[in-house]
Amino acid sequence: MYETTLLLGRREGDRFIRYTGDVIQADLNAAINICVRGTDNNITRFMKSNDVESELLTRTVRYLASIGSSVSDALNLGWLLPKFKAKALKLEAEYHRQG
Repeated sequence: MYETTLLLGRREGDRFIRYTGDVIQADLNAAINICVRGTDNNITRFMKSNDVESELLTRTVRYLASIGSSVSDALNLGWLLPKFKAKALKLEAEYHRQG
């Protein structure tokens, strides 16, 4: 899975720090996001930003579960921005209920 399809990582000035610890130039990261989104069948050009965020959060929660991590782990490690905390925790609870 491309890291750009997830909401893990943070921008610090002109650097983007991936959850893996890799650091790349922030504009390069944005360009990669644009390229990957061009072939993303679940995110369309005219989707509302809330719908895009919801799709990316869902992917992020599922990915974290697949690697044996939780939203709380991602928050504590600085992988996931605090602004996504409430929505991500809610999605995680729903995801685990579904099995």
